[in-house]
Amino acid sequence: MVRIKRRGSPVDYRLCNQTVTLYHWDGKDTVIRRVIEKGAFLDFKKVQDVSKTGSMEVNSFLLVIPCSEIPVAVGDKVFHGEGPEIASREDWAGLIPSRVPGLVVVKWVDPKYWKDRLVHVEAGG
Repeated sequence: MVRIKRRGSPVDYRLCNQTVTLYHWDGKDTVIRRVIEKGAFLDFKKVQDVSKTGSMEVNSFLLVIPCSEIPVAVGDKVFHGEGPEIASREDWAGLIPSRVPGLVVVKWVDPKYWKDRLVHVEAGG
């Protein structure tokens, strides 16, 4: 594996070349829309989930954003590409993965540090 140093990190960020749109609702009236142009990696995958009723296939994802701040939180919505504008609480409620292909909801966030500096954030669901 070839390693490229970025911000002092031995991690290779060449695959972080996709555009994603992050949506964050403040819990009141405001939806913040942030487009990250060609600066993220979003990978969709299918995994097996085991419950009391058996095993089933479910969709999962991994989002990687090289950054110096944590731009994503649990509950945020992520769209692959440049997503639509969201103007109201009703628009937020209608923005769901079953209606919008390429949309996912963040269930976990894991910041990654190198030499005490935040180098990237991983999120998934």
